[in-house]
Amino acid sequence: MLKRRHHKQSAGGFTMIEMIAVLVLVGLLVALAGTGLTAAVQGYLMARESTAMAQKAQLALTRLSNEFLVCYDCLGENENIGLPFTYDNVLADGRVVALDGDTITVNGTPLVDRVSAFTLDYDNLGRVVISFSLEHRQAGSSLDFTTTVLPRNSYQ
Repeated sequence: MLKRRHHKQSAGGFTMIEMIAVLVLVGLLVALAGTGLTAAVQGYLMARESTAMAQKAQLALTRLSNEFLVCYDCLGENENIGLPFTYDNVLADGRVVALDGDTITVNGTPLVDRVSAFTLDYDNLGRVVISFSLEHRQAGSSLDFTTTVLPRNSYQ
């Protein structure tokens, strides 16, 4: 009879090359997922800050519009508006709109912060043009906001 030689079967498992290949593939997948997750989080933070800035700007524009809507002497010195601008309206005499550092104030009360530019001017129809820019931290730029108001009491 022939004797059969039995080979020992090796224990099941992965070779070193297979382990390295799996680790490389997993590393690539984690890197791609991390990049995508980072971009998604940055997008969310940018959208959140943009929304908050738009709400703050809308509130400030509405408040300033209401202030100038009932203004009695919005012509300023030499019919120019400079900052700080002092005027009278139906609410009180001696109202003051100013840019204090990076904050727009009305009678010393902060209205909106992170302001990079603020101007009051007249257009060719005699309306007050209110413009300001707010710094967007996530985008690293400024967003501009503008409105015009025709004061009710500007005609005599």
